[in-house]
Amino acid sequence: MRFFIGIVLLISVASCSNDDDRAVENESVSINGTWKPYKYEFRGKDVMLSDCEKKGVIFINPDFSGSYERYDLSSSSGNCNLFDSFGGKWAFDKMYQTLTLTYTEAGVSKTMKKEIDSYSNTELRINDNSKNLDNTPGNDEAILVFRKE
Repeated sequence: MRFFIGIVLLISVASCSNDDDRAVENESVSINGTWKPYKYEFRGKDVMLSDCEKKGVIFINPDFSGSYERYDLSSSSGNCNLFDSFGGKWAFDKMYQTLTLTYTEAGVSKTMKKEIDSYSNTELRINDNSKNLDNTPGNDEAILVFRKE
């Protein structure tokens, strides 16, 4: 019986130390860098982006200055156009997993908030409902996946 209890305790200690290793590993992941959009994940399927949409970027400097740009095809001309472009200061809230960009537009301070699903050293996954992915307005909760360059 003592042997059995010893093995259970040993396994418990080993599993706890593995959790600690993962926590340290997650703390070393940096949100800073150049993030390029790659695809949407919507209802269990991958929806690839157009070459135009892939021109977008989230750029976060080590001092958290940076920018957000989004491109889309113009419905009237068919050309790839810059749809949104904001430059300012990012704030990253680890507890609530949000990225907030504070920028100035026409002399007025504004903010744009992005909810993060998850991130790693190579991938940033943001909750996004800005694109109609199923031709039914209003229900397009998806994950926009960015890759780090």
